[in-house]
Amino acid sequence: MEMSSPLGQGGLFLLQFAVGLVIFALMLRFLMRATYADWHHPVVTFIAKVTNPLCAPLNKILPIKGRWDWAAIITATIIQALFVLLVGFLTGRDFSPAFVSLAAISEVLNQLLDMLFWLIIIQVILSWVSPQYNPNTAIFIQMTQPILEPFRRLLPPMGGFDLSPIVAIVAIKLVQIVIVGSIASIAQSMIGMPG
Repeated sequence: MEMSSPLGQGGLFLLQFAVGLVIFALMLRFLMRATYADWHHPVVTFIAKVTNPLCAPLNKILPIKGRWDWAAIITATIIQALFVLLVGFLTGRDFSPAFVSLAAISEVLNQLLDMLFWLIIIQVILSWVSPQYNPNTAIFIQMTQPILEPFRRLLPPMGGFDLSPIVAIVAIKLVQIVIVGSIASIAQSMIGMPG
């Protein structure tokens, strides 16, 4: 199947979508554990059940300690690296190990930072729409509080306005542009280099 054909492009899109969903679930698992989200919440329970089989092999080597589930991050990076290798194989390109590693790391970091960005946006919208406690949306508060707390210490609420989400969003985007963008640029410069 030619990758340049509509059928080939459709197949690649479906594969990319499936890999993206798996990495999304793994990143969500990592963030839920890192922010001490309530593990009795249905969404958290579902994500744990879906990702447990993927993380189980690495959890034997890297057992979870406290809030950091490194197996989720490493598993996501390995899956992304395998996807990059598969794309290289299907398109007839020979990617170097360094390119595969950096491309996988930059993509996983981008997904993680995108997730942080959208969690904060959703939480801000929910705080306007439904300022009262709601058990169904409480998970967004649980996941964003630890992220926003350092920014609140730097910039306490002024006149009843909490500006920490804006500062956090700017910081997230800067990290994406400067740090993740640099990693992606280095990876791109390696295309065509001997493996």
